[in-house]
Amino acid sequence: MKKRLFSGIVLSLFLMGILTFSSCSKSTNDYPVELLCEYKSQPLGIDQTAPRLGWQIASPDRGVAQTAYRILVASSPELLNAEKGDIWDSGKVESDESTLIEYAGKPLESGKRYYWMVQIWNQDGAKSKWSEPSWFETGLLNPSDWKAQWIASGDTKDPRRSVIVRKEFDVNKPIESARLYVTGLGNYVANINGKKVGDQMLTPGWTDYYKRLNYQVYDVTDMLKEGSNAIAGTLGNMWWSSGLGWMLGDRYSEGPLRFLAQLEITYTDGSKEDIVTDETWNVAPSPITSDHIYGGEHYDAQLEQDGWNLPGFKAEGWKPVIVLDTFKIALGTQVEDPIRITTEMKPVKITEVKNNDYVFDFGQNMVGLTRLKVKGKKGTVITLRYAELLHPDGTVAQENLRKAKATDTYTLKGGEEEIYIPSFTYHGFRYVQVNGLTEKPTEETLVGLVFNTDAKEVGSFHSSNELLNQIWSNSFWGLRGNIMSVPTDCPQRDERLGWMGDGQIFAPTAFYNMRLANLYGKWTRDMRDGQNQTEGWVTDVNPAIVVLGPSKPAWGDAIAVVPWTMYEFYGDKKILEDNYEAIKKWVGYMDSKSENNLYFWSNGSDWYGYGDWVPVVPSPTKPIGGLYYYYCNKVLSEMAKLLGKDDEAKKYADRLPLIAKAYQDAYYNPATQQYEGATQSANLLPLYFGITPEDQKEGVLKNLVADIKNRDTHVSTGFIGSAYILPLLSENGQHELAYQLATQRTYPSWGYMVDQGATTVWELWNSDKEKPEGMNSRNHFTYGSVAAWYYGYLAGIRPNIDEPGFKKITIAPMPAGDLTFVKASTETLYGTIASEWEKHGNEFILTVNIPANTTAEVSMPATEQSTITESDKALVSNGKKAADAPSIQFIGMREGRAYFNVGSGTYTFTVK
Repeated sequence: MKKRLFSGIVLSLFLMGILTFSSCSKSTNDYPVELLCEYKSQPLGIDQTAPRLGWQIASPDRGVAQTAYRILVASSPELLNAEKGDIWDSGKVESDESTLIEYAGKPLESGKRYYWMVQIWNQDGAKSKWSEPSWFETGLLNPSDWKAQWIASGDTKDPRRSVIVRKEFDVNKPIESARLYVTGLGNYVANINGKKVGDQMLTPGWTDYYKRLNYQVYDVTDMLKEGSNAIAGTLGNMWWSSGLGWMLGDRYSEGPLRFLAQLEITYTDGSKEDIVTDETWNVAPSPITSDHIYGGEHYDAQLEQDGWNLPGFKAEGWKPVIVLDTFKIALGTQVEDPIRITTEMKPVKITEVKNNDYVFDFGQNMVGLTRLKVKGKKGTVITLRYAELLHPDGTVAQENLRKAKATDTYTLKGGEEEIYIPSFTYHGFRYVQVNGLTEKPTEETLVGLVFNTDAKEVGSFHSSNELLNQIWSNSFWGLRGNIMSVPTDCPQRDERLGWMGDGQIFAPTAFYNMRLANLYGKWTRDMRDGQNQTEGWVTDVNPAIVVLGPSKPAWGDAIAVVPWTMYEFYGDKKILEDNYEAIKKWVGYMDSKSENNLYFWSNGSDWYGYGDWVPVVPSPTKPIGGLYYYYCNKVLSEMAKLLGKDDEAKKYADRLPLIAKAYQDAYYNPATQQYEGATQSANLLPLYFGITPEDQKEGVLKNLVADIKNRDTHVSTGFIGSAYILPLLSENGQHELAYQLATQRTYPSWGYMVDQGATTVWELWNSDKEKPEGMNSRNHFTYGSVAAWYYGYLAGIRPNIDEPGFKKITIAPMPAGDLTFVKASTETLYGTIASEWEKHGNEFILTVNIPANTTAEVSMPATEQSTITESDKALVSNGKKAADAPSIQFIGMREGRAYFNVGSGTYTFTVK
């Protein structure tokens, strides 16, 4: 089971680890660790010609800052150990940069491993010893590097029927190394000598298949042997040819499943050999008689051919593959983290609901598959039906899955115990109803396998309020279940699409909890691939399929909002460079549809888009276009400034007051001090986006607060408004009200979902009352965006856009209500930021951890009469500085808070 990164923030253990590690350093206590290349540790298959490198700095000291670095990249470990960078020696570079530093050495070659290390100079000019060596390995950098050909079955009767392919080859001398470069359409499972290659699931992942395709790189050196070897693959449908969306018929391909593999062997004598997919391979039907992303997989073990993926197999009845000479598609290595099994779940309850039908309850709404262990007669069929809900009689309820059948079947071959894990489907479920078992099941009969994009889990939150803790858990499980190669929705029903509005709204919560720069960066590439290059519009879902045509407000705007949010959390300037022109095209499309600086989307009738989707009280949808038109121009102006495009920065900045005025003239009523619709979202969104003039903010906020209180302290917002309502209230003197909304337990609220037994966040505030069929998912991450407020306001951890990526950190915890403590952490590229506060009577105690090579502005509640100590030393008395302390600078008092600038390290402030 994958363990959480941080359980409750044990800072003493964190520091003990640093001290232990750093004690080896002879020159300074500061030491580069956690070396990353393109956000990954020791990655295979990097296809950037100038990959970016970075590191953290471990140190027990306070105020540690890097002032210079030196990077060595070598072609061998021996050269690196001798401190010779024959590929790149950066020399001493005077810089405090320690993340995303672009490689600038000799041109990189395909399929080569490069070894690197770094040393730093600290704030005192002291040089560290070298870091531990690391490495990265390139993929196939040029299209001409591919010698393999696409192969497929020539049987046209059922082109979507799963097939197996194989080839034998000989190895006659000792092997130095071997790499398998492989992909498929739809999905593939590769084997060498009878063993699965790698631990990834659902490879090669989902991209805009009309434009590009991922391939994977595996180190298979230890899987080969001298003598006869066999390489094989099993092919299935998944995103490529299952049929995506509720129509089920819209798919990328009606043609055969395809496989592309290139095994490159380097021998100890320096010679090389390639084993590639070509006309010499053979193909046969697999035991998977049908497979579908929504419908499930049907596996007949009676059709297994023992030893089919081993050398020496007699491939009787197999046919030669066909070679698809004309099939061309852009290939690139997988950027996002792979999908892997991350957790195993045993059932918490097994119930016999009728004769020979058992329901397994896993206690958690989860996403993935199951592992079936069974023994029985040949030909016995085991049926597994997956669901989030139960009928009153205890049987699984699949009505809310719509057209998704969510059913796997396994036909036994008989004999010894058999184990079955589906390969080419996945399900969202808590319950599985199993039919056909010949013996009473145990907890080992069916085990839940949670899988998702296996990004590093970096966030943790815990508080004295158990309701908040459960809501955070629900949000986190919603994230886990909906990052499946792209940010998706509804992992259980006939959807699972990359909805743009949902993904951009949830992005801050996602980034606090997981390191998702690569997945979201890949998703912005999907957006660009799906963009209409003539008119500039993007689609509502990406990869672009099913829901086509110009995107609606707040959904299409993800093409600007997501890169900007990524820059804020990761400091990744390249993501701005990569997307800048696409964002310009999107804004240009809105320009073409706007009149007098007012943009709205329309289908020619009175429907203006999704608006504030699925709210309690609907808001007018038309104004949403103008809000995001303003925000995209604002974002584009800031991006242009950062990229040195000063003329364009001014152009887009100059538009902002014009757009704001047009919006005010169209939708604001000065007499009532409310916006059109007078709903919570209608009023809060112009405030949040900065459109409301300063002299009108107080009145609009007053009306928003009144509406909340008139609803007995409940939200009435939808997807968009719910993400912003608590931050807006907390920023504008209504933090206690925000806390009351966050901890509300009656409908509509996050607490209401918990009290109805939810273990993930629902799609609707009232999913328990709405009819089960139709649009009613019990696992949909968007309302889970509330967890960003937990990190940013209750714990107070926020990035600073002036020094993004948490180079400069804001820590401003805001106690509220009955809370007696909050503990939260998030690991950034610089290291772990932690904020832990507790209240004891009149004392407020705040412990923070600031990573090396960063600084923070730390503030805490205090009055002019307060005494503030740090590690028992009085720093402030009666609102005035009492003493200085290393790496701590008292800024002053403001609006009931004390502010300090602090350097890296761990600090404990006490306010009395």
